[in-house]
Amino acid sequence: MKQAISHVDARRLEQALLAGIANVFRQRDHINAINVFPVADSDTGTNLVFTLASVRRAIEGQPARNLPELLRGVADAALDGARGNSGAIMAQYFQGLSESSRDFQVLDGQRLATVSAAGARSAWSAMSEPVPGTLPTVLEDFADELMRVARDGVDDIREMFRRGLERARKSLAGTPDQLAALRDAGVVDAGAQGFVDLLEGMWGYMQSGKIPRFADKAEVPPTASTGGHAAPDRHRFCTECLIEGTELDVAGLRERLDQLDASSLVVAGGERRARVHIHTDSPGEIFSLCGEFGELTQQKADDMTRQHGLMNHQGQVAILTDSAADLPAEEIERLGIHVVAVRLNFGDEEFLDKLTMTPSQFYARLADSPVHPQTSQPPPADFRRQYELLTSHGLEVLGVQLSGRLSGTLQAARQTAERVDPERIEVMDTRNAACGQGLMVLWAAEAAAKGWERVAIRSKLTEMRESFKTFALARDLSWGVRGGRIKPWMEKLARSLRLNPILTASPEGDLVARGVIPGRKRTVEKFARYLLRRMNDDATYRVIISHTDAEADAKDLRKRILAGHPRVDACWVVEASPAVGAHAGPGTLIAGMHVWKPPEARHD
Repeated sequence: MKQAISHVDARRLEQALLAGIANVFRQRDHINAINVFPVADSDTGTNLVFTLASVRRAIEGQPARNLPELLRGVADAALDGARGNSGAIMAQYFQGLSESSRDFQVLDGQRLATVSAAGARSAWSAMSEPVPGTLPTVLEDFADELMRVARDGVDDIREMFRRGLERARKSLAGTPDQLAALRDAGVVDAGAQGFVDLLEGMWGYMQSGKIPRFADKAEVPPTASTGGHAAPDRHRFCTECLIEGTELDVAGLRERLDQLDASSLVVAGGERRARVHIHTDSPGEIFSLCGEFGELTQQKADDMTRQHGLMNHQGQVAILTDSAADLPAEEIERLGIHVVAVRLNFGDEEFLDKLTMTPSQFYARLADSPVHPQTSQPPPADFRRQYELLTSHGLEVLGVQLSGRLSGTLQAARQTAERVDPERIEVMDTRNAACGQGLMVLWAAEAAAKGWERVAIRSKLTEMRESFKTFALARDLSWGVRGGRIKPWMEKLARSLRLNPILTASPEGDLVARGVIPGRKRTVEKFARYLLRRMNDDATYRVIISHTDAEADAKDLRKRILAGHPRVDACWVVEASPAVGAHAGPGTLIAGMHVWKPPEARHD
């Protein structure tokens, strides 16, 4: 018989937590496969792994000297890394554990039961509309069993935990009886499954004293039936942010958010830091409101409709790009293209390009702001989130990114791909931007939909790279000077001679001047003639025209190109990314052109 455990100190608890986290890592794909509530997007396992990976790094990076220090570090790390509904609830659970154990150096049986109950109550309180049969139910049932066993006089923590685990298993098995969505799909709640997996790993450590090896990868099983659940038709964006401050009014924040047209609200955290998770159609409104309560240090908004569509993804390759690529919205939807937002800043305020800062909002802000906007590459976490989601659905990923000569976005994408799964993720430099980059993305997505392999798509795009042309009519180079993309002497010369430079991407990916249009009159007509002279009459073209607050001119340019060339397969007009507008300024026209040869279907 194993020796009884009378107490748990920081060292024992951190080792048990690491063992539990390792088990969740191993079970990630199973948790993803059974995820049907609140949205059947098969990412709960990935979200829990993302959350608990942050906890793991905190534990391994600085072993705790005492129990309060350990649990505070765990709670803070969980808030930092929390992702998704279940991740936010787990973060709040750890927050409750931490706050209720501030005065304890060790946990005996009664204390363990007490702090577990406090963690469960904290998890329930974080939710705007608690739903029985989900993760908080199992958290509560586990804690209730510990309290009952403690009242019965059991003081062996190993025996208490064994009974608590048995109750958690039964509670998990009963979740379909409480939630119709689970019953219809024939699964248990995914978030609750993740918590039981955490407990199973901790129990294994208590039995063996060993921490299992962390699995770097796992085979992706077939996705479980989703019970016919459709993609969300409202509250499309899974929106999250981390707020920091002093004496944060978490209750007031939750109340304000609860008044919005949104769902799945979870507010986790305490007086210093709070994590908000909410489903909404207006991420910018959420971030604006949260900014009233403290400083936003993280923000993201994931498209759940796109995530749901992964279940019916055409082909085995997902195409990912960044928001610097100017793409027609309808083609993004049709081809299932995944876009990581570039970051945009007005002073200390940060926005997600095209998502929480639309072009119309950008130019309205630009007219009134004394601060020149700046752009920055997406943080690695944004790429990691997309990579893990896509690979967890059995897809390979090809990143088709903004020129490495123009931004650090390419480097961030590549470095993250190397860390996540270099065998299934590849990132290529388009050496292009805006419309030219967009046309490359469209070609890649068409090829992926027709069954091309990732290596074949990348090889063909590389071979054709210089045939994707981008031309920008820049009427005011002062914006490019402020953003660091244009040399001051170029702006001074163009202004003094009343010249409108035509900028293009060089074969190396730099932005260079390759022509000029003199004067300030009939510039659109002259630009159209310039483009038409560079188009072969015998070839079929695809064209994307984007603009920075110059829609009438863009439509005029399209009209002239269609009238001047007999074979244009498609010619879209789109708003340029605000990230482009920050460097180009209002009134810029950008045209991307490519001799269109559709990829042939592959039947490998």
